[in-house]
Amino acid sequence: MSVLSLTSALKALQPFKQVNTVRVLSFSTTSLRRAEQPTPDRPQIGASSLFENVQVEAEEKLAQQDRKITEKEYQFSSGNFKTSPRKLNMLARQIRNLPVEEAIRQMEFSDKRSAKKILHNLAFARKNAADQKGMENMVVSQAWVGKGRYVRRVRAHGRGQFGVMHHKEAHIKFLFKEAAEKSTEKEDRRNIRGWNDPKKTWTPLKENKPIYNAKAFYNW
Repeated sequence: MSVLSLTSALKALQPFKQVNTVRVLSFSTTSLRRAEQPTPDRPQIGASSLFENVQVEAEEKLAQQDRKITEKEYQFSSGNFKTSPRKLNMLARQIRNLPVEEAIRQMEFSDKRSAKKILHNLAFARKNAADQKGMENMVVSQAWVGKGRYVRRVRAHGRGQFGVMHHKEAHIKFLFKEAAEKSTEKEDRRNIRGWNDPKKTWTPLKENKPIYNAKAFYNW
């Protein structure tokens, strides 16, 4: 076989070799890139899902509702008294956080004009709470005052002049709860000496009632 025939045969085979080499190189680079890329973290078996979180929240809400149902409450509202809310609030502060029997005793020996009406309302509310909800050992958890009618009348002055006088009315509301059982554990030494934790200056009332003629300062 001559030299020319061999060279022609090698030239004919050369493009096939280049194509094969290029294919091998491209395959090797793609495999290396895939190996370098980080694999995504897959969730393990037993991982928490959104459904489980929603289920836990629903169970907590049901447990809170059951606690509220077990806690017995009774709310009572009196009629309007012929007195101002400021004067009636002094008596409301006197009976807050007291047992119902002690609150009735305080109103029995009070010199205020509205004390006798509050006494009858407390006794009537205690009877209703015992008959309707079977409550015992009740405590006046909350006692707040609301404004009633605010009537204006003419006050005659001398020399044909006149002024305006106001006839104010107010009502009182109670919220009874059963007294919690006293724990037999020893109290904190700081509480025994009278260094109790400070109370909040104001707590929202049970009812969502708008406030009229609000003042820029505390009025208690």
